[in-house]
Amino acid sequence: MTLTIHKDADRVLHWHDRVSQALQSDLERRFGAFGVTPSQFRLLAALARHDADTVRGIAAALRLDGAAVTRLADRLQAKGLVAREPDPTDGRSVRLSLTEAGADLVPLLDAEASAHERAWFGSLSFAELRQYKLTLAKLLQRAGEGPDEVWLRRELY
Repeated sequence: MTLTIHKDADRVLHWHDRVSQALQSDLERRFGAFGVTPSQFRLLAALARHDADTVRGIAAALRLDGAAVTRLADRLQAKGLVAREPDPTDGRSVRLSLTEAGADLVPLLDAEASAHERAWFGSLSFAELRQYKLTLAKLLQRAGEGPDEVWLRRELY
């Protein structure tokens, strides 16, 4: 019996991973110029949007575990971008907030994230971008999640 093992390059997942790696590397390079990582930006943006202000809340919003959010907050606090203060209503909880420097940095990072998207996806027509988004949404439905209709209709920023 002959066993056939397919080459990585024959699999869709291989090319999906390559695109994902290239996108992530470019975003890391862009944000590196500001001294933050994409994950740190996600935490800063969540605070700026008021998605949550506790480690538990941020973890839920970003779909990370609490330890990961704590490590991100530690690094951002060391950079002077995030402040911690005890929660006045729950002595076991800590509230996170943006410092002035953090609040000033978020719009710059958000603009860089938009430039990153335009650089990678701006060459697609509206129909191609919509089809790509629909494909992503269909795949994510298998994981029980996915974007909303507004995102599917939105053009690039």
